[in-house]
Amino acid sequence: MFVPPSSPIPAPVCPAPRLQDLREGAARDQVRSLVAEFESLTDPRGASGVRYRLSSLLALAVCAMTPAGHDSITAAAEWCRRAAPEELAAFGLPYHPLLGRYRVPSEKTLRSLLGRLDPAELSAAGFAYLTSLLSDERAHPAPLMPDGGQEREQRRAHQAAAQTDPVRQRRRAIAVDGNCLRAARRPDGSRVFVLSAVRHGDGITLASREIGAKTDEITEFAPLLDQIADVDLAGAVITADALHAQHAHATYLHERGAHYLLTIKNNQRGQARQLHRLPWKEVPVIHRDDTRGHGRHEQRHVQVVTVDGLLFPNARQALRIQRRRRLYGAKKWSSETVYAITDLPAEQADAAEIAAWVRGHWTVENTVHWVRDVVFGEDKSQIRTRNTPAVLAAVRDLIRSALKLAGDVNTAAGRRAHTERHRVLALYGITRSTRHPRQTPGFWRQDE
Repeated sequence: MFVPPSSPIPAPVCPAPRLQDLREGAARDQVRSLVAEFESLTDPRGASGVRYRLSSLLALAVCAMTPAGHDSITAAAEWCRRAAPEELAAFGLPYHPLLGRYRVPSEKTLRSLLGRLDPAELSAAGFAYLTSLLSDERAHPAPLMPDGGQEREQRRAHQAAAQTDPVRQRRRAIAVDGNCLRAARRPDGSRVFVLSAVRHGDGITLASREIGAKTDEITEFAPLLDQIADVDLAGAVITADALHAQHAHATYLHERGAHYLLTIKNNQRGQARQLHRLPWKEVPVIHRDDTRGHGRHEQRHVQVVTVDGLLFPNARQALRIQRRRRLYGAKKWSSETVYAITDLPAEQADAAEIAAWVRGHWTVENTVHWVRDVVFGEDKSQIRTRNTPAVLAAVRDLIRSALKLAGDVNTAAGRRAHTERHRVLALYGITRSTRHPRQTPGFWRQDE
């Protein structure tokens, strides 16, 4: 039987009990619960009239939006209202001695807080929490879901990893890409765009930044990467589309000790003209890739040539990728030719690595943005108050990454598997309390 406290206090943070289910390589003492990680966030509310801790409210919002069907703030508030007393105690919610129960935040409280938060700071806190769950070695997907269930995408990912020899990549790769929140609008009617930096492979979001109404992705490129620590950025390869093939971006990455792999199109006419005029007919195809899946057959031929004197800072290699694609049952092939440049010399990046980075960039587009748009219903969400659209995008990225690290290849199936509340709490290292400690003086302040 749950015994409420004699005086209300915030619950202490318990260490995550589920580390062995997430990654074997992480150290147990390095893992913190989600509530503890959010303690470092700056509280945008005033000093007076605060009823709930910021970390408690934000952890509640993340947990409430994890199960399938909880894509809105209204659904998140309903999830909180149905929580048991021991679950509310685990989040550190205040206990009202006269009412004899824990206070539960309303939808208005959640909506007000999420609209004031800084999405960049939230993304940084989410990445700090996920870092403790990462291992140095990339684990292959298991044949079954973490709960033992069978799922098609899980099985396919396991079979593909077992049958394919992975390309040895000597450097980390980070994709920078923007996404439009289609249904969200600012008061002036402009659309909301979010620029994100996502790791290749595991799809972990390192940083995100809302693009202001009077700026664009090019302007926000450097401020976005400024959020990433030097230890994570130095030596990494930044992949981006043709919009970011800017001299200033290449110079910035060189100063930060990072490298670039940028697609070149006609928006940079000088560079595009130089690449088209290279003697590609004399350059052999040194990497071939033939894949089948998702209803199509795709072939890629990669040519790489060492260059010097290109109209782009520090460029060392240029590549041409010829793609041929055909749907199952069709007779005609569709073809596409893509040009790209990198500042890595041939001895530091071979054709197979470069091809893997190019393909990995579009994998991020499919596995990150598509999941947010469709699985979490972001394209249909009409939330538009203050910073709420960008903050919820960061929350969805955190949920998607946590499920992936837990072993769920299919995010939609993972959300359905976490409809039970104790699974959600265990996913984020939050332990249900059976006894609540005494409250420290000074925290209990009433109306918000």
